[in-house]
Amino acid sequence: MRTEIKSLQKKLRVTTILVTHDQVEATTMADRIICMRGGRIEQIGTPDDLYHRPDSLFIAGFIGSPPINLIRGQARDGAVHVGPVAFPFEGLPGAVTVGLRPEHLKFAVSGLKGRIGQMEPMGREILYVVETDVGYVRVLEHGSLAVHAAGEPVNIGFSPDESLVFETASERLIAAARVCPPA
Repeated sequence: MRTEIKSLQKKLRVTTILVTHDQVEATTMADRIICMRGGRIEQIGTPDDLYHRPDSLFIAGFIGSPPINLIRGQARDGAVHVGPVAFPFEGLPGAVTVGLRPEHLKFAVSGLKGRIGQMEPMGREILYVVETDVGYVRVLEHGSLAVHAAGEPVNIGFSPDESLVFETASERLIAAARVCPPA
């Protein structure tokens, strides 16, 4: 049905307003999305804007499947501290929430230490649930064959450019802030 509606829009050259609670429907059909929360506009933008540059924790958590990893910590002394883990960080001190999309995480030689808790083969990709000192972290790896086994120790790395940092109290994105994987 999504394909048919998009085809009709293009053929008839009409502006269409579609109201949906289905984020997949919204991101696959829309040129622009108005995402609302509690009767108020939370963010307006393209599907890519809302996915890659969410203005708030609400948008980051709503858009994307599997869902984004959200890690709450305290920024101080050049790092975001989450229990015994310190993510290098340049920014103001305070309570922050780090957002890391599962497909942006990679198994690496160094980084956030963990142990494979579960594997969810999904055909062309595998979702790993990794037990870490910051809680469970989802890692989405492309390919149909599992490279890691349950119980195996791993390190999780990521590009700082793909990290998102939100001020926890306001739930707003700190646009220029990034974190690095722990050493």
